[in-house]
Amino acid sequence: MRRVLRSPHRSIAARRGTASRAAIALGRNRCSAHGAAATACVAAAAALLLHDDDDAAHCDAHAFAGQWCAVVTEFDACGAATTKNVDRYAAHLKREGCVGVFVCGTSGESMSLSMDERERLAEAWATSGAQHGLRVIVHVGCDAPLDAERLARHAAARGVAGVAAMAPRFVKAANADALADYCASIARAAPATPFFYYHFPLATGVATKPSDLVRAALAGRIPNFAGMKFSDSDMWEYGECCDADADGRLAFLPGFEAQTLAHLPYHPRESYGTVSLSFSLLAPLHRDVADAFYAQRGAEAHALQATSRSFFRAVTPFGWTQAVKLALVDRGILDSPLCRAPSRNLSPDERDALRRVFRDLATREPKYFGGLVDLTVNMPAVESTYT
Repeated sequence: MRRVLRSPHRSIAARRGTASRAAIALGRNRCSAHGAAATACVAAAAALLLHDDDDAAHCDAHAFAGQWCAVVTEFDACGAATTKNVDRYAAHLKREGCVGVFVCGTSGESMSLSMDERERLAEAWATSGAQHGLRVIVHVGCDAPLDAERLARHAAARGVAGVAAMAPRFVKAANADALADYCASIARAAPATPFFYYHFPLATGVATKPSDLVRAALAGRIPNFAGMKFSDSDMWEYGECCDADADGRLAFLPGFEAQTLAHLPYHPRESYGTVSLSFSLLAPLHRDVADAFYAQRGAEAHALQATSRSFFRAVTPFGWTQAVKLALVDRGILDSPLCRAPSRNLSPDERDALRRVFRDLATREPKYFGGLVDLTVNMPAVESTYT
């Protein structure tokens, strides 16, 4: 459990920050009807928020609690990114119990998208998120800092809940100071929007300790630093990040749902948030893992976590993003399961084999995997790839 929890008696500055954010939200809601006047209202409220000494960093883990789906990007038959089904996707995620979406991340194939595509996706998700009651964090990281800053400004102008950036992957930051400078430049482009560092060393090859970045951010390098999307299996370093946040104010959002139980002891229930790809399909399963843990039903929690691992073990040969896309197509949420090169696309035979895996999972555990298939359709059995 985090050592020090936020006091229920918030300071005057913190309450003023809440009021300022409410004014920002109100101004954005009125933008379509009142044009320049609403824009001025948003700007004034944002300026007030920036001068809140206690709340300027937007650090409130409770505000980012719940399940955030790392959404996939749909590509049409010509290979172009499409927003055609974003609204349908958002409605589905709301029904599944998600509180928000993480847009243009790894699962969203962001580094294979153009700037224009990323902006169109951010716009579509901001609109549909508002309509369906989903909050939106947009990943804006790019190897070119100017591109990342542009995406951050664009996302902030759409009223998103946060922006995130992974480290540059080609010219890598030499140390925590250099990484903090990179993150700070992006955060400054959207100073009234919570900023998250997206730690994913398997994808970026950046070995900088994220806890060092947390310390630099909290020392004043990134005033609007709100936390981290943590996609790594290094639980020692996860603990170091939490320890660096002595007041328990930051939102550390784990990204590896197959090891949920490793992260839960660091967080009280009301401030536990997580971002994961499989929430497109399995949000109820991972919610039940957390519920069992917090209710001190240890054996049940471990059994449910094993159920989660069985899904990933079974679909790994096909690719996690590919599996989620195909399941969303079969559920009528998306029209196309295609990925963009260099990500591979499944052949027709591989799709049929993956559907048989879905059916095997659904037969074994219909409560959580039944939605992967239509069990009324007969398909040839497949030898199980997991036990």
